[in-house]
Amino acid sequence: MIIRKSTLEDLPFILQLYKDVARISGGIARKEHEISEAYILNFLTKSLANGCSMVAEDNEKVVAEVHTYSLGIECFTHLFGDTTICVHPDYQGKGLGRRVFSALLDYVRQERKDILRVELHARESNAAAIELYKKLGFRVEGRAVGRVLDPDGSIVADVPMGWLNPNFVQ
Repeated sequence: MIIRKSTLEDLPFILQLYKDVARISGGIARKEHEISEAYILNFLTKSLANGCSMVAEDNEKVVAEVHTYSLGIECFTHLFGDTTICVHPDYQGKGLGRRVFSALLDYVRQERKDILRVELHARESNAAAIELYKKLGFRVEGRAVGRVLDPDGSIVADVPMGWLNPNFVQ
């Protein structure tokens, strides 16, 4: 297993990964028909320009991806947002999500000392994801009631979470 920074050449492989994960209920917020090349290109371009995207490869197949980037608003230059992780169904529950996300946070700690905060949202019904983020050092910062329509039709809270870079330098 290789964990490395993403490149634009990874786009078709990340696209396939996201489609594979979107097929399973509760995998990611988007449904398969919402995953397009334009969607992947948008976050990949932003992550490469001012953020970070990491992939995990197994036998040259992209099996996980995590990204985050600057929101492009001056008052938020100290934070990364739109943080998303995607792990292929065959690789879930084996610690890969933790490894690839840890690589991203290590990059922020070591290479982006200008970034104080990484933020994300997790649907309340995804307890495993929330626990993973807590183990990585994210803190629950609230609860947006009635924000997410789950695949089963129920409406659940969205849980905003944040991680603070211990190496931040203003």
